[in-house]
Amino acid sequence: MQAVIIAGGKGTRLRPLTYGCPKPMLPLVDRPFLEWMINRCRNASVCDILLNVQYQARQVIDYFGNGDRFGVKIRYVEETTPLDTAGALKLAEPYFTGESLIVFNADVLTNLDLRALIKFHQEHQADATLTLTRVPDITPFGLVEVDGSNQVQAFREKPNAAQAVEFLAQGINTINAGTYVLEPKIFDIYGSGEPLSFERRVFPDVLERGLKMMGFVWDGYWMDMGTPEKYFQAQIDVLEGKVPFDYGDRLTELRSGVWVGRNVTIAEGAVLEAPCYLGENVAIGSKAHVAAQTLVGANSSVNRAIASGIYAAGSLLI
Repeated sequence: MQAVIIAGGKGTRLRPLTYGCPKPMLPLVDRPFLEWMINRCRNASVCDILLNVQYQARQVIDYFGNGDRFGVKIRYVEETTPLDTAGALKLAEPYFTGESLIVFNADVLTNLDLRALIKFHQEHQADATLTLTRVPDITPFGLVEVDGSNQVQAFREKPNAAQAVEFLAQGINTINAGTYVLEPKIFDIYGSGEPLSFERRVFPDVLERGLKMMGFVWDGYWMDMGTPEKYFQAQIDVLEGKVPFDYGDRLTELRSGVWVGRNVTIAEGAVLEAPCYLGENVAIGSKAHVAAQTLVGANSSVNRAIASGIYAAGSLLI
C-alpha cells in the first residue's frame, strides 16, 4: 500500500494564516498538521508516501526531507502549475508500484480507522473506495448516494433547502470525507500534466466505466479545517481528547487538559484554565489568567488575562 497526500493547495480560505505558510504546515497543537498525517500513515503500516507539493513547497521539503526522521519513505511530486486534486495524483504515476493507493486531502482532521478502511476496500475487491461521513447540514456539500450494500450509485450536486429535505427522506445523507483507497488502473485513461478533478471527472468516470466503487461510511470524528474558525475548533477538539493525538515527549500534561512544552515557567498566582496549551519556552507571569480554549505559541510571554484563541509564537502580552 502506498499513500498519496495532496498538499499543494494555497489554502485561500485560511488566509491570512497561509500567506507565509502552506496550509498543511500550519500547526496542530505543537506540530505541523502534515506531520500528524504522516504519523497516522506510519501507524497503519503505510510507510511509502508520495507527497504532492506546490505552494511554498520548499517549507514542506525542508521539514520532512526523505522521511527517515519520521520512520517513512517520502518522495515529492511537485507541480509547476496547479493541476487540481486528481491531476496532482496523476503526476505521481511514475512512482506507483501497482499497489493500492490510500489518498488524503491535507486539510481533514479525523479519527478514521485507516486499517478498517483498507480492509473494507480489499474485502469488497473495489476499484475505488470513498470514505463518507454524515453532517448535520448537507446543503454546503455534494452528496454521494450508496445502495444497501454501500456501493456508490451516484453523485449529487449541493442541494438547496427543499432538495435537502427530499434527499434526507430518501436516505441520501453522506458526503465525501476526503480519504480514498484507489487502484492505480483507474488513472490509465488520463494524460499527465493536465488539470483533473476527482469530484468532477475521475469519480463520475469510474461509475460510467462500470468499475466498482464502494462507500466506507465513518460516523466518528471528522473536521474540514479549511477556514480559520474550523482550524481553531480542531485545536480545541484535540486538547479535549475528541481526536487521538500522540503528544510524545515534547509535551507534559500538568493536570487534566493543561499541556505545556519544554522549558515553560509558570509563576505562582497564575491561573490556567483547561483545556489550554503552552508552547516551549513560554513564560507565564503571576498576574496572568489564561482562559480555557487557549493556545500560546512558543517563545511567548504572558503576564495578563488573555481570552481564548490562538496566540502566535513570540507573542508578548504584558
